[in-house]
Amino acid sequence: MWTLAALKVLRDVSKRLRLQKANEIRDFFGELWFAFMDSTKKEMKKHPKGFDYLPMLMQTDPKWQESDERKQPRPQAAQIYLSHAIFPGLLFKREERIVNGHLKLMEAVTKEDIPIETGWLTNDAVWPYNAAILAQVYLWLGKTDLARKTFYGFLNHASPLFAWREEQSLQDAADFQFIGDMPHNWASTECIRYLRHMMILEDEKDLLLFNGIGLREMEAQKTISLTYSPTKWGRITVSIEPVDSKTWITKFKREDFDDKTYAPIEFIIMPAKIGGKIAFSGATGTKAVRNADQIIIRAEDTQWECKWKKIF
Repeated sequence: MWTLAALKVLRDVSKRLRLQKANEIRDFFGELWFAFMDSTKKEMKKHPKGFDYLPMLMQTDPKWQESDERKQPRPQAAQIYLSHAIFPGLLFKREERIVNGHLKLMEAVTKEDIPIETGWLTNDAVWPYNAAILAQVYLWLGKTDLARKTFYGFLNHASPLFAWREEQSLQDAADFQFIGDMPHNWASTECIRYLRHMMILEDEKDLLLFNGIGLREMEAQKTISLTYSPTKWGRITVSIEPVDSKTWITKFKREDFDDKTYAPIEFIIMPAKIGGKIAFSGATGTKAVRNADQIIIRAEDTQWECKWKKIF
Protein backbone atom coordinates (compact mmCIF):
# COMPACT_ATOMS: atom_id res chain seq x y z
CA MET A 1 0.00 0.00 0.00
CA TRP A 2 2.93 2.35 0.63
CA THR A 3 4.16 1.55 -2.89
CA LEU A 4 0.71 2.28 -4.31
CA ALA A 5 0.48 5.59 -2.47
CA ALA A 6 3.91 6.65 -3.79
CA LEU A 7 3.13 5.48 -7.32
CA LYS A 8 -0.18 7.33 -7.36
CA VAL A 9 1.56 10.64 -6.65
CA LEU A 10 4.39 9.85 -9.08
CA ARG A 11 1.86 8.91 -11.77
CA ASP A 12 0.06 12.25 -11.41
CA VAL A 13 3.27 14.32 -11.32
CA SER A 14 4.84 12.52 -14.29
CA LYS A 15 1.68 13.05 -16.35
CA ARG A 16 1.43 16.74 -15.43
CA LEU A 17 5.11 17.43 -16.16
CA ARG A 18 5.20 15.10 -19.17
CA LEU A 19 8.13 13.13 -17.84
CA GLN A 20 9.82 10.60 -20.07
CA LYS A 21 8.53 7.45 -18.36
CA ALA A 22 5.05 8.70 -17.48
CA ASN A 23 3.34 5.88 -19.38
CA GLU A 24 5.47 3.22 -17.69
CA ILE A 25 4.66 4.64 -14.26
CA ARG A 26 0.95 4.80 -15.13
CA ASP A 27 0.95 1.18 -16.34
CA PHE A 28 2.88 -0.06 -13.29
CA PHE A 29 0.47 1.69 -10.93
CA GLY A 30 -2.52 0.25 -12.80
CA GLU A 31 -1.12 -3.27 -12.78
CA LEU A 32 -0.35 -3.17 -9.06
CA TRP A 33 -3.64 -1.44 -8.17
CA PHE A 34 -5.84 -3.95 -10.00
CA ALA A 35 -3.90 -6.88 -8.51
CA PHE A 36 -4.25 -5.39 -5.04
CA MET A 37 -7.97 -4.71 -5.37
CA ASP A 38 -8.58 -8.16 -6.85
CA SER A 39 -6.78 -9.77 -3.89
CA THR A 40 -9.02 -7.93 -1.41
CA LYS A 41 -11.97 -9.99 -2.69
CA LYS A 42 -10.55 -13.04 -0.95
CA GLU A 43 -8.45 -11.35 1.75
CA MET A 44 -11.34 -9.48 3.45
CA LYS A 45 -12.27 -11.20 6.71
CA LYS A 46 -15.38 -11.27 8.87
CA HIS A 47 -14.87 -9.81 12.33
CA PRO A 48 -16.61 -11.52 15.28
CA LYS A 49 -18.67 -8.32 15.67
CA GLY A 50 -20.16 -8.82 12.22
CA PHE A 51 -18.35 -6.42 9.87
CA ASP A 52 -15.82 -7.09 7.10
CA TYR A 53 -12.27 -5.73 7.31
CA LEU A 54 -8.98 -6.04 5.43
CA PRO A 55 -6.27 -7.64 7.61
CA MET A 56 -2.61 -6.81 7.07
CA LEU A 57 -1.61 -10.50 7.09
CA MET A 58 -2.77 -12.64 4.19
CA GLN A 59 -5.19 -15.54 4.69
CA THR A 60 -2.46 -18.11 3.96
CA ASP A 61 -0.16 -16.87 6.73
CA PRO A 62 0.38 -19.81 9.15
CA LYS A 63 0.11 -17.51 12.17
CA TRP A 64 -3.69 -17.53 11.77
CA GLN A 65 -3.59 -21.26 12.58
CA GLU A 66 -1.90 -20.95 15.98
CA SER A 67 -3.70 -23.23 18.45
CA ASP A 68 -3.32 -20.66 21.24
CA GLU A 69 -5.73 -17.85 20.34
CA ARG A 70 -3.60 -15.28 22.18
CA LYS A 71 -0.71 -16.11 19.81
CA GLN A 72 -2.81 -15.54 16.72
CA PRO A 73 -2.47 -12.17 14.96
CA ARG A 74 -4.79 -9.46 16.19
CA PRO A 75 -7.16 -8.33 13.42
CA GLN A 76 -6.03 -4.76 14.11
CA ALA A 77 -2.28 -5.52 13.93
CA ALA A 78 -0.41 -3.16 11.57
CA GLN A 79 -3.60 -1.35 10.53
CA ILE A 80 -1.54 1.83 10.89
CA TYR A 81 -0.49 1.23 7.26
CA LEU A 82 -4.09 1.14 6.08
CA SER A 83 -4.60 4.45 7.90
CA HIS A 84 -1.66 5.81 5.88
CA ALA A 85 -3.22 4.58 2.64
CA ILE A 86 -6.53 6.30 3.46
CA PHE A 87 -4.90 9.60 4.47
CA PRO A 88 -2.55 11.06 3.36
CA GLY A 89 -2.21 8.30 0.71
CA LEU A 90 -5.72 9.02 -0.67
CA LEU A 91 -5.91 5.58 -2.29
CA PHE A 92 -9.58 5.09 -1.44
CA LYS A 93 -12.79 7.05 -1.62
CA ARG A 94 -14.42 7.89 1.72
CA GLU A 95 -17.35 5.51 1.24
CA GLU A 96 -15.38 2.43 0.13
CA ARG A 97 -15.83 -0.84 2.02
CA ILE A 98 -12.13 -1.02 2.92
CA VAL A 99 -12.36 2.37 4.63
CA ASN A 100 -15.62 1.44 6.36
CA GLY A 101 -14.16 -1.83 7.63
CA HIS A 102 -11.07 -0.05 8.92
CA LEU A 103 -13.17 2.44 10.88
CA LYS A 104 -15.36 -0.26 12.40
CA LEU A 105 -12.29 -2.26 13.38
CA MET A 106 -10.64 0.73 15.04
CA GLU A 107 -13.85 1.46 16.94
CA ALA A 108 -14.09 -2.17 18.06
CA VAL A 109 -10.59 -2.19 19.59
CA THR A 110 -10.55 1.25 21.21
CA LYS A 111 -9.63 1.50 24.90
CA GLU A 112 -8.38 4.55 26.77
CA ASP A 113 -9.61 6.47 23.68
CA ILE A 114 -7.09 4.88 21.27
CA PRO A 115 -6.90 1.56 19.36
CA ILE A 116 -5.08 -1.18 21.27
CA GLU A 117 -2.92 -4.16 20.28
CA THR A 118 -2.11 -2.79 16.83
CA GLY A 119 1.63 -3.59 16.99
CA TRP A 120 4.06 -6.06 18.56
CA LEU A 121 2.76 -6.04 22.13
CA THR A 122 -0.42 -8.07 21.90
CA ASN A 123 -1.86 -8.10 25.42
CA ASP A 124 -3.56 -4.92 26.66
CA ALA A 125 -0.99 -2.67 25.01
CA VAL A 126 -1.02 0.45 22.83
CA TRP A 127 1.03 1.89 19.99
CA PRO A 128 0.33 5.53 20.88
CA TYR A 129 1.18 7.33 17.65
CA ASN A 130 -0.99 4.87 15.72
CA ALA A 131 -3.78 6.94 17.32
CA ALA A 132 -2.35 10.26 16.10
CA ILE A 133 -2.30 8.92 12.53
CA LEU A 134 -5.82 7.51 12.88
CA ALA A 135 -7.00 10.88 14.24
CA GLN A 136 -5.87 12.49 10.96
CA VAL A 137 -7.89 9.91 9.03
CA TYR A 138 -10.90 10.98 11.09
CA LEU A 139 -10.16 14.63 10.21
CA TRP A 140 -10.09 13.78 6.50
CA LEU A 141 -13.42 11.99 6.92
CA GLY A 142 -14.91 15.04 8.64
CA LYS A 143 -15.34 13.24 11.98
CA THR A 144 -14.17 16.18 14.09
CA ASP A 145 -15.31 14.97 17.51
CA LEU A 146 -13.87 11.48 17.02
CA ALA A 147 -10.60 12.95 15.73
CA ARG A 148 -10.28 15.17 18.81
CA LYS A 149 -11.09 12.33 21.22
CA THR A 150 -8.54 10.04 19.57
CA PHE A 151 -5.86 12.74 19.49
CA TYR A 152 -6.42 13.53 23.16
CA GLY A 153 -6.09 9.82 23.85
CA PHE A 154 -2.72 9.90 22.10
CA LEU A 155 -1.63 12.94 24.14
CA ASN A 156 -2.68 11.23 27.37
CA HIS A 157 -0.27 8.35 26.69
CA ALA A 158 2.79 10.61 26.59
CA SER A 159 5.55 10.41 29.17
CA PRO A 160 5.83 13.01 31.96
CA LEU A 161 8.30 14.83 29.66
CA PHE A 162 5.71 14.97 26.85
CA ALA A 163 7.29 12.41 24.54
CA TRP A 164 6.19 8.93 23.44
CA ARG A 165 7.49 5.40 23.53
CA GLU A 166 6.72 3.21 20.53
CA GLU A 167 4.59 0.71 22.47
CA GLN A 168 3.53 0.31 26.07
CA SER A 169 0.91 -1.36 28.24
CA LEU A 170 -2.46 0.18 28.97
CA GLN A 171 -2.34 2.64 31.84
CA ASP A 172 -4.06 0.29 34.31
CA ALA A 173 -2.13 -2.86 33.33
CA ALA A 174 -0.93 -4.86 36.33
CA ASP A 175 2.25 -5.98 34.56
CA PHE A 176 3.64 -3.00 32.62
CA GLN A 177 5.54 -3.77 29.41
CA PHE A 178 7.17 -1.56 26.81
CA ILE A 179 9.09 -1.84 23.54
CA GLY A 180 10.82 0.64 21.23
CA ASP A 181 12.99 3.70 21.52
CA MET A 182 12.23 6.71 23.69
CA PRO A 183 11.55 9.47 22.87
CA HIS A 184 10.07 8.40 19.54
CA ASN A 185 10.32 11.34 17.14
CA TRP A 186 7.81 9.94 14.67
CA ALA A 187 5.20 10.31 17.40
CA SER A 188 6.25 13.92 18.02
CA THR A 189 6.00 14.61 14.29
CA GLU A 190 2.46 13.18 14.12
CA CYS A 191 1.52 15.51 16.98
CA ILE A 192 2.66 18.51 14.92
CA ARG A 193 1.03 17.18 11.74
CA TYR A 194 -2.33 16.74 13.48
CA LEU A 195 -2.24 20.29 14.85
CA ARG A 196 -1.49 21.58 11.35
CA HIS A 197 -4.24 19.46 9.82
CA MET A 198 -6.74 20.89 12.29
CA MET A 199 -6.36 24.11 10.31
CA ILE A 200 -5.48 23.04 6.75
CA LEU A 201 -5.77 19.61 5.17
CA GLU A 202 -5.02 18.68 1.56
CA ASP A 203 -7.59 16.54 -0.19
CA GLU A 204 -7.27 15.23 -3.76
CA LYS A 205 -8.17 18.54 -5.45
CA ASP A 206 -9.49 20.72 -2.62
CA LEU A 207 -7.94 22.50 0.34
CA LEU A 208 -9.97 21.83 3.48
CA LEU A 209 -9.93 24.44 6.24
CA PHE A 210 -10.77 24.02 9.95
CA ASN A 211 -11.72 20.32 9.87
CA GLY A 212 -10.35 19.93 13.38
CA ILE A 213 -11.50 23.21 14.92
CA GLY A 214 -14.39 22.93 17.37
CA LEU A 215 -16.36 24.98 19.85
CA ARG A 216 -13.73 24.50 22.53
CA GLU A 217 -11.01 26.15 20.42
CA MET A 218 -13.25 29.04 19.34
CA GLU A 219 -14.56 29.84 22.79
CA ALA A 220 -11.02 30.00 24.17
CA GLN A 221 -11.00 33.48 22.57
CA LYS A 222 -7.44 33.16 21.31
CA THR A 223 -6.13 33.62 17.78
CA ILE A 224 -5.39 30.34 15.98
CA SER A 225 -3.10 30.71 12.98
CA LEU A 226 -0.71 29.09 10.55
CA THR A 227 1.85 31.19 8.68
CA TYR A 228 3.37 30.34 5.29
CA SER A 229 2.65 26.61 5.65
CA PRO A 230 3.74 24.52 2.62
CA THR A 231 1.10 22.67 0.60
CA LYS A 232 1.01 21.14 -2.88
CA TRP A 233 -0.80 24.33 -3.97
CA GLY A 234 1.65 26.86 -2.56
CA ARG A 235 2.16 28.49 0.84
CA ILE A 236 -0.91 29.04 3.03
CA THR A 237 -1.35 31.64 5.75
CA VAL A 238 -4.69 31.40 7.57
CA SER A 239 -6.07 32.50 10.92
CA ILE A 240 -9.19 32.64 13.08
CA GLU A 241 -9.16 35.76 15.27
CA PRO A 242 -11.75 36.63 17.94
CA VAL A 243 -13.35 40.07 17.63
CA ASP A 244 -15.63 39.67 20.66
CA SER A 245 -17.38 36.80 22.45
CA LYS A 246 -19.72 36.22 19.50
CA THR A 247 -17.67 37.19 16.43
CA TRP A 248 -14.54 35.84 14.73
CA ILE A 249 -12.65 36.81 11.55
CA THR A 250 -10.76 34.46 9.24
CA LYS A 251 -7.95 35.81 7.07
CA PHE A 252 -6.66 33.64 4.21
CA LYS A 253 -3.74 34.02 1.80
CA ARG A 254 -2.22 31.61 -0.76
CA GLU A 255 1.11 32.57 -2.36
CA ASP A 256 4.33 31.34 -4.00
CA PHE A 257 2.79 28.86 -6.43
CA ASP A 258 3.23 28.17 -10.13
CA ASP A 259 0.14 27.00 -12.01
CA LYS A 260 2.30 25.49 -14.75
CA THR A 261 4.01 22.97 -12.47
CA TYR A 262 1.82 22.76 -9.37
CA ALA A 263 -1.09 20.35 -9.09
CA PRO A 264 -4.45 21.89 -10.02
CA ILE A 265 -6.65 23.03 -7.14
CA GLU A 266 -10.42 23.29 -7.42
CA PHE A 267 -11.91 24.77 -4.24
CA ILE A 268 -11.28 25.95 -0.71
CA ILE A 269 -13.82 24.19 1.53
CA MET A 270 -14.79 25.08 5.11
CA PRO A 271 -17.56 23.89 7.45
CA ALA A 272 -20.68 26.07 7.42
CA LYS A 273 -20.74 25.79 11.21
CA ILE A 274 -17.94 25.23 13.70
CA GLY A 275 -18.92 23.29 16.77
CA GLY A 276 -22.57 23.47 15.72
CA LYS A 277 -22.91 26.98 17.18
CA ILE A 278 -20.58 29.27 15.25
CA ALA A 279 -21.82 29.92 11.72
CA PHE A 280 -20.22 31.37 8.61
CA SER A 281 -21.74 34.83 8.03
CA GLY A 282 -20.13 36.20 4.86
CA ALA A 283 -16.89 36.83 2.99
CA THR A 284 -15.06 39.76 1.42
CA GLY A 285 -12.58 39.44 -1.43
CA THR A 286 -14.18 36.28 -2.77
CA LYS A 287 -17.51 34.63 -3.51
CA ALA A 288 -18.56 31.96 -1.00
CA VAL A 289 -21.33 29.47 -1.75
CA ARG A 290 -23.05 27.27 0.81
CA ASN A 291 -23.54 23.64 -0.19
CA ALA A 292 -25.34 21.69 2.58
CA ASP A 293 -22.97 21.83 5.57
CA GLN A 294 -20.02 23.25 3.64
CA ILE A 295 -18.83 26.66 2.46
CA ILE A 296 -17.13 26.52 -0.95
CA ILE A 297 -14.76 29.24 -2.16
CA ARG A 298 -13.08 29.58 -5.55
CA ALA A 299 -9.42 28.65 -5.34
CA GLU A 300 -8.35 31.33 -7.82
CA ASP A 301 -9.18 33.93 -5.16
CA THR A 302 -5.91 33.82 -3.28
CA GLN A 303 -6.58 36.41 -0.55
CA TRP A 304 -9.84 37.00 1.31
CA GLU A 305 -11.52 37.37 4.69
CA CYS A 306 -14.69 36.01 6.22
CA LYS A 307 -16.71 36.35 9.43
CA TRP A 308 -18.19 33.84 11.86
CA LYS A 309 -21.04 34.52 14.27
CA LYS A 310 -22.26 32.63 17.31
CA ILE A 311 -25.90 31.83 16.56
CA PHE A 312 -27.18 30.73 20.00
